[in-house]
Amino acid sequence: MAQTTLVLVVEDDANVRSLVQDLLTASGYKVRAVSSVFQAKGALIKLRPDLAIVDRSLPDTDGMQLIKEMRTQDEFKTLPVLFLTARSRPEDKAEGLRSGGDDYLAKPFANQELLARVEALLRRSRTPPEPAHVLRAKGILLDLDRHLVEVSGKQVHLSPKEFDLLAAFLEKPGRVLSRRFLMERVWGEGMGMRMNLKTVDVAIGRLRTALGSWGERITAVQAYGYRLDVEA
Repeated sequence: MAQTTLVLVVEDDANVRSLVQDLLTASGYKVRAVSSVFQAKGALIKLRPDLAIVDRSLPDTDGMQLIKEMRTQDEFKTLPVLFLTARSRPEDKAEGLRSGGDDYLAKPFANQELLARVEALLRRSRTPPEPAHVLRAKGILLDLDRHLVEVSGKQVHLSPKEFDLLAAFLEKPGRVLSRRFLMERVWGEGMGMRMNLKTVDVAIGRLRTALGSWGERITAVQAYGYRLDVEA
């Protein structure tokens, strides 16, 4: 692990903060640990870390609010964020990921799992992006210029709306996309206010069918939207 990799830990529990800092330091990371959102904002601007580990239950506000605000700033839009929190319900995890978190680990946690998740987030963040005209995931390729889709090396024919839906998922693999977002992204700005959002469900169903077994990777998130599980 490169010695220049800096991880920001935002955790108000002194014992957990010390444990995480010791684990990361022993693994070769540089670490800055703070205990509040106020301190985290200063550290983000001053240090520009490579990754942030953030608790949700912080003394001045929910850590989720920090990430929401951070994602509005260009310099932090792609900063990998791991939520490390005692809030372990599925709805808490979904809320954290929607707010801009890249991963979510509940306390108590296994030391090796924490380190593995940090490594995975850093690895993904350092992978050079595909050229804008080609989007890929495991076993699937979408060529925006040629309007071409291949699944496991075989060409698949999609309607224009199905093609645009798949492009939206491939642009944000693993992220939960709301029906409203997909409506605006595929049907056009403002259409979500004039069209029934069930239109998205129907189009997703057709896309799943067209993709065959690969379509099973597009999973519904109850009462919110859909996610493309590229690792499924």
